Amino acid sequence: MRARSRPASIFAPASFRCTLASVDREAALSDFDAARAEWEAAFAQVPDAALAYLKPGDDYALGGLQVHVNWVLVHYGRVLDGIKADPSQELQPLDKPGESAEANKRAKAGLTAAERKPVLEEMSGLHRFVKDTAVDLSEADWYRKTPVVYGEGQDPYPTSPDDVLGWLREHYREHVQQCPELVASWRERS
Repeated sequence: MRARSRPASIFAPASFRCTLASVDREAALSDFDAARAEWEAAFAQVPDAALAYLKPGDDYALGGLQVHVNWVLVHYGRVLDGIKADPSQELQPLDKPGESAEANKRAKAGLTAAERKPVLEEMSGLHRFVKDTAVDLSEADWYRKTPVVYGEGQDPYPTSPDDVLGWLREHYREHVQQCPELVASWRERS
């Protein structure tokens, strides 16, 4: 009796095969864009008059959420770029001393109406930098964990490009949820 083989139609020729990492990377990058679009839509609903509103007890004004989003893109863009440069080398802190505190101070102050468009344009460039850095990574490096030291005196944290993109997607969406709540709070106090 002749051995039966599986029907050829269920196997893609080698030229059409893609690896799981490639599919996952493309899905992650697509979802990264979707998360940004969700954030932009939520932030577009913030009235100009509410951009400087700081809810009692919060760290960031309503307009400052965009400043904060940009800072997180700067920070993790640096991390991703550092991982890409040498994924096998421990990555030391890349942010300048005081840089995070200064970004937090600006985020607490909020924005003026005139500042809205420039910070959104800045986000566009930062988002593009992160995406362009990630899209060029090899499939082998997508899940590779690089030891990253995020702050002076901290232990290295194993971080992959997939981790970074996941954190950034979650970060956009965290503020998508927060934004309408803060607008409602501003309206109650107005």
